[in-house]
Amino acid sequence: MASTPQAEIKVGKSENRLVQFKQFSVRDERCAMKIGTDALLLASWCSVDSMLEIVDLGCGSGIIALMIAQRASQARVLGVELEANAAKQASSNMAASPFSNRMEAILQSAQQFASQSDNKKKFDLVVCNPPYFHGKPKSPDPARNLARHDESLTLKELLMTAQEIMKLNGRLALAWPMDRKEQLMQESLEMGFALARYCEIAGTTNHEPKRFLSEWTKSASVVEARQPVEKERLNIESTSRISGKPQHSARYKELLAPFVKDWG
Repeated sequence: MASTPQAEIKVGKSENRLVQFKQFSVRDERCAMKIGTDALLLASWCSVDSMLEIVDLGCGSGIIALMIAQRASQARVLGVELEANAAKQASSNMAASPFSNRMEAILQSAQQFASQSDNKKKFDLVVCNPPYFHGKPKSPDPARNLARHDESLTLKELLMTAQEIMKLNGRLALAWPMDRKEQLMQESLEMGFALARYCEIAGTTNHEPKRFLSEWTKSASVVEARQPVEKERLNIESTSRISGKPQHSARYKELLAPFVKDWG
């Protein structure tokens, strides 16, 4: 995957990592997973219009929740995070943002969150950049494994959790690897979700997509499940690099321009 835009990242020692966006800053040194392209694209691509209750499952540093809070100015945005250090960092990042009065980070598993009666059928948007490695070699770092591997939140558990907490007309937005695409498509349809939007992500026009974004609704009928799907392919870089610097595509810049400082 191509490099993440880093308009204003101040990195001295690893414990002093600061990512500065247009309206907020994010620290992620206490998180096993740092800010990456998948998270930025998912947060800038997913639908937020008219959505007032939003939750990010496995929020890490809170970057997705913060970007969505900027886009959805009337929404209350929650982040749910199982790993204690990441949850604390997300809470700190949210508290320091201009959106602090309508954000909260919760230290809890997605499954526990969904089991609480107050969260049933509540959310207009459930967003997740989930731990999707399955059967891959693991790191010596338990926190990194928790963030990357799906033992703590399998695809089936994720879909069941979303079903529990989504409103009938709500949406589920995910980032997912292409090599597990058929599994997502099959299990989602079996559990009553209908694909509404789909975006393949490739490094350049010459690369095969490695990731994709998808957005799902609850389907009340077979007819609804077969509605037309909005599809696109997003190439992160449009031309060859110049002096090693990525030349980002117009679509990539369009999505991230509201957040990245050097894009206007």
